Amino acid sequence: MYRVNRNLFRSLSDHRDRLFSISQIKRRSIIAVRNNHSIASEILKPKFKVGDRLFGYRLDSINPVPELCLTASQWTFEKNNAKHLHIARDDPNNVFAVTFRTTPEDSTGVAHILEHLALCGSNRYPVRDPFMKMLSRSLATFMNAFTGCDFTMYPFSTQNIKDYYNLMSVYLDAVFHPCLRYLDFLQEGWRLEHSNIDDPSSPLILKGVVFNEMKGVFSSPSSIYTRHKINKLFPNTTYKNESGGDPLCIPELSYEQLKNFHAKHYHPSNAKFFTYGNFPIENHFEKIQKIIEKFDMDESLSLNSQVQDETIWIESRRAEISCQNDPLAPYPDRQTTVSTSWLLKSIKDVQENFNLSILCSLLCEGPNSPLYQALIDSGLGSDYSPDHGYHNMTKQSFFSIGLQGIPKENVSTVNKAIKMAILNAYTEGFPEERIEAILHRIELSTKLQNNNYGLSLLLYLNNYWNHDVDPIQCLSINQLVENFRKNLASDPKFLQNKVKQYFIDNKHKLLIEMNPDSQFEQKQIDSERKLLESKLSQLKPQDYKEIFDCGQKLLAAQDRQEDVSILPTLIIDDIDRLLVKTEIESSNLGHVPVQRCIQPTNNIVFFNALLKLDLNVFPKELLSYVPLFVRLMSKLGAGRYDRNSLDQKIQMFTGGLNSSVSIADNIKNMDDFEFGIHLNSFCLERNVDKMFDLWSEIFDRIHFREDSDHLMQLIRISAAELAQGIAQNGHLYAMRRSASFIKKSSRLREMTAGLSSMAFIRLIAASNEKIDEIISNLEKISKLILRKEALRCAINAENNAISSSIGSLEKFLHSLELNSDPSQKNSINATPNANPLGSNIASSNEHFIFPFSTNYIGQSVYCAQYSHPDHPRLNILSSLINMKYLLKEIREKGGAYGGGSKLDSGGVLHCYSYRDPKIQETIETFSKIGRWVENTENFSEADIDEAKLQVFQTLDHPVPPGEKGIDQFLTGISESDRQLYRDRLLDVTKSDVLEVAKRYLISAKSSGVVVLGPKCDFTANQKESEWKIRLVSDV
Repeated sequence: MYRVNRNLFRSLSDHRDRLFSISQIKRRSIIAVRNNHSIASEILKPKFKVGDRLFGYRLDSINPVPELCLTASQWTFEKNNAKHLHIARDDPNNVFAVTFRTTPEDSTGVAHILEHLALCGSNRYPVRDPFMKMLSRSLATFMNAFTGCDFTMYPFSTQNIKDYYNLMSVYLDAVFHPCLRYLDFLQEGWRLEHSNIDDPSSPLILKGVVFNEMKGVFSSPSSIYTRHKINKLFPNTTYKNESGGDPLCIPELSYEQLKNFHAKHYHPSNAKFFTYGNFPIENHFEKIQKIIEKFDMDESLSLNSQVQDETIWIESRRAEISCQNDPLAPYPDRQTTVSTSWLLKSIKDVQENFNLSILCSLLCEGPNSPLYQALIDSGLGSDYSPDHGYHNMTKQSFFSIGLQGIPKENVSTVNKAIKMAILNAYTEGFPEERIEAILHRIELSTKLQNNNYGLSLLLYLNNYWNHDVDPIQCLSINQLVENFRKNLASDPKFLQNKVKQYFIDNKHKLLIEMNPDSQFEQKQIDSERKLLESKLSQLKPQDYKEIFDCGQKLLAAQDRQEDVSILPTLIIDDIDRLLVKTEIESSNLGHVPVQRCIQPTNNIVFFNALLKLDLNVFPKELLSYVPLFVRLMSKLGAGRYDRNSLDQKIQMFTGGLNSSVSIADNIKNMDDFEFGIHLNSFCLERNVDKMFDLWSEIFDRIHFREDSDHLMQLIRISAAELAQGIAQNGHLYAMRRSASFIKKSSRLREMTAGLSSMAFIRLIAASNEKIDEIISNLEKISKLILRKEALRCAINAENNAISSSIGSLEKFLHSLELNSDPSQKNSINATPNANPLGSNIASSNEHFIFPFSTNYIGQSVYCAQYSHPDHPRLNILSSLINMKYLLKEIREKGGAYGGGSKLDSGGVLHCYSYRDPKIQETIETFSKIGRWVENTENFSEADIDEAKLQVFQTLDHPVPPGEKGIDQFLTGISESDRQLYRDRLLDVTKSDVLEVAKRYLISAKSSGVVVLGPKCDFTANQKESEWKIRLVSDV
């Protein structure tokens, strides 16, 4: 996988988002401590001493890290120098990973394609794509593999010890003994193939999973920009190459080159192993030893894969690149992006990079930062440039800042604004309260639990460890903070001097400008055509027969039924029939329902609330503004505070005040659902009163009118953020749009989080002349929504803090009574809406034209609600067709990066594909699902069991203490409902699956198909009554 997950359940997002710095820890909440001191003390007791030997390993160091409640031990396998980091911690969600430093010398994507091929079969497990097959033979909480700019990582996590060693066996054999078959190279990498695979006279085309994936990756201007920025900032290192592969370079990779790359990089001497959790290390080493003891030491492998430091420039450089026009840009004449990037420091200096990450946060994060005020407040552009901020994904860290959505003539103005903001930061320094706010966020992050702590820890440490930095330095966060404070205390101008050193005096500076080119897409098409013509010109007559024969062999291999029994698997008995219960207490504070849940939150208090909206009386003309309202709630001034003061208070005393649209289907009635706004925040116990005080200010009055220019700037930022998300999540938009034709709640989801919402926000982002109308509508929503009568709340906290937290909540609720305007209390009782969501939309096929190289496709069908006995059967069916049918047809044969099906709790079954080079064939694949299931030879009872395992991966995923009980709070699905559903899932049979397939997929009418992608003859040549060709502005 490159940047986007390879697996179908997409556990994490963009790989650049994963590779975060110390400063980003505070935003991403990756560090946690369990508040169980007896267990903690046991974990911190060293079990071994330095020099101990175990299964061929030698213990090099062992370090308790009390602030994180873990013990880290570093080991070396003496025969071949393989490194191993083990994190012992009281966490049942155990993690394993093996990582290789992979430094490509070109842009053929060799490391990326090898990552795919390694998981396509191994000596011990020679079936095709055992990785994908293990997805349905496991209860893994995470399975993936991905390629970074200088590493390839193979991680998984699971709570089941049998599963852990099953997956370890598959992963280790995959990386050290892969089959690396030629046919798999053709499928996953690139190949020439006849457009009609059964007709040798049909034209030859370029295909391949990675080839199409990377065409999709670079379909968005933001990806193009980020790629060129890194390539050009490091022109003399491996980072000048595109590790994921340039689609125009991928076909230059040969099969032999790929095999040689494996031999040079996939060896224990160039490997780093990571294990985490509460499983004993002895068992890990015993399993790993059996695989790696066969390899001798080869020090040259690790030495040759080292990344050299970039040569420091003696003067700054400029670069200009182009991209396609953005159809979602609010202002078509403002599509230039410009930024300045500085090379900073080798990440081998952990303390200095910690200092720099704080400095960069001070420079650009939030409305009080100098760069925000110079660039965002100025209104020069729509948003910061893509991938801005501090980064340590490379061996030398860098900082990038700029603007997107500007007129080309404003490039020099933006560059001057950046320069002046940096100079002002140097001369004026930073207020102490801003520094303390960042340190508070770091303190908060050291206590916060997410749902896969071990994996997050691995991804954080990997950037450093991959370059042989001692990971213990990175874990010692308290020491890093203490050193930072000492430096600041001893030198009041400590940070200002860093500004001068790294930004004012630093000549290694890149100014990069990107402008739209109306011919960009055509040039890309022409370049690919020339590439194809070049390949064809090199063919000899006998090569055509070989290409045809290879296509037939590949098709036969894809269709061949394999004996997967050689793969390890869990069985249904490994699934607990009984649901693990969460103790919840419900009561009322006045007339407000309150849910309380005592959890080991490590002295953090979590607050959730739902403000219910009644669509029967909520003004229809305001509905489109609701998604914008929730985006703006805490980003403007409120109550006593202007926006700068409010942001400072939020950063100083909370982990953020967040809001989002909530739509929860009634589990029994397809036409009934709950619509509202979900509020959530968390803070240290000592700050609970302050957190609720801030919510009280927001409920009192949001300052929409006081700073209308900033309001419009925030709307433009929202439009830019939504537009950038399309290239990564286009299939989600396609599914929402297709489902909107068949169900009211799905229609509302599309209106609030789909193409319609995106189009609306884009429209008003360009409507400066309507600012008074926009403000008036937002104020109306505030008066209608921010009311005590519409509220229900939930608190998760420690036992010794729950009462005081409820007391603080009670004071907050009382403040709402004091702040309420009596004249507005009944304003919700407006004229009833006879049809709040409008008339039923006629289902149709829609093709939304986007400047992508590949397509995103969605189709939906309504089946049965969550409480219906058929819903769990449909859930098993969805899992079955994912792994047994859609994966093969859409990905392996069709060449799409991915595709599948999913069933939501409202009973809608979605089929989708993403980064798909085809449209017609994929639609035909969707249409044949029912008939595929009807053929009982296509699957067995064993396949039904595997489908159950995959469903339970999601059902039993880890839930952190702060989120316990919140799903029930938002959806109303009780534990008794879930237990009944669980029992029904476990009892599903093959005949049940056949029955629901006949009932809902064979005879039932699906929605129309929705496509997001480039122009296509197939849709363009259809009758207008059958296909609507649209732009987003047409929604």
